[in-house]
Amino acid sequence: MKLKDSPVLMKMARGIGLRRFSDAERAIRDYCLRRVQGIIESFGEIKDLNQLLDVVSSSLRMTFEEVHDDSQIAEISGRYLAKGELIFANLHREMDEKTDGMLIRLKNAKPWEPIFVAIIDCRGYKAWRAYFSKWHEIGHVLTLKPTQMTFQFRRIPVQKKAPEEQIVDRVAGDLAFFSSLFMPFLIEAVGETKRLTFDAVEQLRSTVCVGASREATLRGAVRQALLPQLLVIAGMGLKKGEQKLLNSPQKRLFKEKIEPKLRALEVMGNDKAARIGLRIHPNMRVPMDSVISEAYETAGMMSGYEDLSMWEHSKGWLEGMPIWVEARASGDRVFALISPAS
Repeated sequence: MKLKDSPVLMKMARGIGLRRFSDAERAIRDYCLRRVQGIIESFGEIKDLNQLLDVVSSSLRMTFEEVHDDSQIAEISGRYLAKGELIFANLHREMDEKTDGMLIRLKNAKPWEPIFVAIIDCRGYKAWRAYFSKWHEIGHVLTLKPTQMTFQFRRIPVQKKAPEEQIVDRVAGDLAFFSSLFMPFLIEAVGETKRLTFDAVEQLRSTVCVGASREATLRGAVRQALLPQLLVIAGMGLKKGEQKLLNSPQKRLFKEKIEPKLRALEVMGNDKAARIGLRIHPNMRVPMDSVISEAYETAGMMSGYEDLSMWEHSKGWLEGMPIWVEARASGDRVFALISPAS
């Protein structure tokens, strides 16, 4: 079932006062965008996305607590326990490896104090998600229906499979790179070519969204890219059938050695790419003569002109289209930006 047709989302949309909609996902996202636009208009000029984060969270009476090491959990817990917020007694148990953060509704807040506290886990690998996690928590507050405003706490899982977590993640994607603020900087970063590059992404990180991770900025820029744009994240993986066989108790009956190949583990693109048929299917094997493969082998950065017809799937090859590919290795993955050649 597509997210837009989820009964959970339909109920959520009605809960926040939306009545006429054919696409629950779009209706909720547009509602949140309107709420934030209203906050911007009432505040005045906002210069960058970090200021927007501060203004929106303040308007919603939210505050953030970042956890960078285990000792900070005890410090945060003690501070709020002293104010009579007993829910914080279990904070050390709730903030585990499977949790990105927590949203807590304070019971004893004074009229001028925040009523929502978002605990953001910034320990280890979770640190790069902190900026986006804050917007995720804002998304939860924006989509609360009036009868939910008295909830005590909400845990935010690392794996966001539930429909309500998926929609809030998409709301966060809209807000974290709010178009009216982000687009002017994006236009300046890509210059006359209008082509999104990794250098342009770094420029955005140093101007409009300081503090956002490289990957989050990359995803935000791809969504709003001026040209049709794909982002391919490649790494070693198996075919679906191979993975199924590997997980089967009968795998020892097969003599063939199953070896992972460089594949498109994740693919995302903007609407412009979909309209012209620029697409690569998830889990497709990366062509051996693609600059993506070369970047993986050399752990470097490569770019060049290619053709989409190089990509092979189970029923043949993708339809031909001249493309420009810029690939950059990062750890055991390769990030590749793909756009039409002309």
